[in-house]
Amino acid sequence: MRLARVRIAVAAGLLAVSGTVTATVLAVVPASAESSPVVMVNCAGQGQVRPGGYDVGCTANELLGTLQWQTWRGTAYGNGVLRVDACTPTCAQGKYIDYRVLTVLWRPMSWAKHPGHRYFTRMTWIFTSKRPAHARTAQTLTLPAR
Repeated sequence: MRLARVRIAVAAGLLAVSGTVTATVLAVVPASAESSPVVMVNCAGQGQVRPGGYDVGCTANELLGTLQWQTWRGTAYGNGVLRVDACTPTCAQGKYIDYRVLTVLWRPMSWAKHPGHRYFTRMTWIFTSKRPAHARTAQTLTLPAR
């Protein structure tokens, strides 16, 4: 009997804590932001949902291509190819080298230019096989809102 009371007290405590956390989370995210999908902002300042490609520095020297997204919520997971311009003999004449990557978009924030919408502020790519000599296995970039 005493063990049952302890279990009931623990369960009630957990429900109270989870209810507080849920209420706090719901209070932080406005309903309008939650109902519209989080976007990835491209070089032209347009929001994209599940883009097939992305110009990383808006210079065409590093391009993410053939992106396929498994999830697209508060965090997006996908895979594709990072195309890096070898810039040999020059960047204009260089050939692209392809590297397979897993891509994660995260840390959505309010998009000031579009009230009620959010955009991903971070992107991490993880090389799944070969990688450029200067690159780490995983790299994280801050994405601008433009």
